[in-house]
Amino acid sequence: MGEQPKRKSGIFASLSDDLLGQVVNKVKDKQDRKSFSEVCKQWLKVEGLDRSWLTVYVRDPMIPLPALTRLPNIVSLAVWECRPHTNLEFISHTCPKIESIMIECRDEKQTGDGGVLSPKGLSALGEGCPKLSHVEIMGLNAIGNSGVVELVHSAHNLKSLLFLSNKLISDEALRGIGSASSISILELNDCDDITNEGLAYLANGSTSKTLKKLIIECLCRSKITDTGVEILRKMCSLEHLELSIWGTTATTSRITDIGGVGIAAIQTLKDLTLNFLDVSDLTMVTLAQNCRNLEILDIRGCQKVTGAGICAFCSHKCLKSLNLDYLMINLSDVEQIVFGCPSLDSVLVDSRRRRDPTWNDELMQNKTRKVVKFV
Repeated sequence: MGEQPKRKSGIFASLSDDLLGQVVNKVKDKQDRKSFSEVCKQWLKVEGLDRSWLTVYVRDPMIPLPALTRLPNIVSLAVWECRPHTNLEFISHTCPKIESIMIECRDEKQTGDGGVLSPKGLSALGEGCPKLSHVEIMGLNAIGNSGVVELVHSAHNLKSLLFLSNKLISDEALRGIGSASSISILELNDCDDITNEGLAYLANGSTSKTLKKLIIECLCRSKITDTGVEILRKMCSLEHLELSIWGTTATTSRITDIGGVGIAAIQTLKDLTLNFLDVSDLTMVTLAQNCRNLEILDIRGCQKVTGAGICAFCSHKCLKSLNLDYLMINLSDVEQIVFGCPSLDSVLVDSRRRRDPTWNDELMQNKTRKVVKFV
């Protein structure tokens, strides 16, 4: 007689995959889960089936795609150092339950329409992962306009899009996004080829009714002016708006009170950031009058705003946070808004004010000391 196969022994030997899955579900520490998966093949399989997230680094053409085959139930995937060979189609076929994906591309070489991520692959990702709702893509040449269009047209449940430091995205991408009726969050960071025409696509498209959060952060070479900003007043559901032009000063910004007054017409706003723009007290007064639901206002670097503009928010019922960094505001103006706006619980001011004797703690009233924070 041949040698009999060895039977598994131990307390977990008789557990089914379902019961073992309930055990691993209680293990939250990443290192502990790794140790769990290394016990035996069954435990490796069960840990993979229970996994809902994965972070991978693509340094080798064969890694990590084959590893995904044991992780069919992940809903959140982060891919770092993505290369042109990364097969998005394989990802969509292997992990169809993905809801959120972050992709960072470091390859400086352009392929196809100019993006590391091909339009075909992005289309497959959208079609193969029907629950995909959040996409975050980083990298100078990560994605081109046609890739953006393919993604938004294939991912029908897409709610949130974030692009960081992408020099290939321009107005044509925003044309595609503007026609995607499901988008509610859009972040464009360092996408400096966006112009007024691109903002018009958003304001006149389906996104005018669905977009709730819009963040546009550009460097000093931004091509956006008052014409584009003013048209954002058509956004009837917008609650969070951020316009920041870094590497410039208020006096060189191409966004003035014309755009600021246009923004103030968006009465649904709750969170507004206007950094280093050429807006003045006129914009502040109009915001205070029209945006009655505004809770957070960040006007860092808007150097034409004075105490008079800030004090326009006295008697405002909802304002909770006010950022006055890089502004030359007097303590008396801050105390007036602190006592005049009962909902206000945070005022951020430039740390250099600490060296000003008129801002001495002894001169501040108790309520002011609790609200003011130096940054």
